[in-house]
Amino acid sequence: MERSGFTTIEMIIVVVIIGVIAAIGFPKIRGTLDKTNVRSARVYLSTQLVTARATAVQRGCYAVVHFTSGASGAIWVTACPRRMPGAGTVDTIGGVESLADRYNVTLTATRDSVRFDPRGLSTDGAGVTTTVRISGNIASNSDSIFINPLGKVVR
Repeated sequence: MERSGFTTIEMIIVVVIIGVIAAIGFPKIRGTLDKTNVRSARVYLSTQLVTARATAVQRGCYAVVHFTSGASGAIWVTACPRRMPGAGTVDTIGGVESLADRYNVTLTATRDSVRFDPRGLSTDGAGVTTTVRISGNIASNSDSIFINPLGKVVR
């Protein structure tokens, strides 16, 4: 009597081999995903800085990029309102984005904001470079953004 198919022993051996391969590859995949999250957070942060600068020039008023540090790190851009400007009113451009929730990273900034004037230059003081450090869950995965005194992102 001839049977086609696999025996139980053969199936168990295949499952064990797949398990071993997965156990070896999983830490590498996790590290790669963490590194990608740090890189994506850096790109998003740079984009928000460019958005603030462009908004300041476009609207002819001050625009500010705000940071919150720590495990609940968030970033948002505010500027003068497009319609009905008044004292104490601001528009939030694009909403408040929690980088900690979105990318699973931690932010550490040397200042809590960077302000751009209507010319697109930083007005926070002469010679002040802002550093924003982005750290992933794995200690070796971290990156920084440096914002020079003129407001330009210098990786």
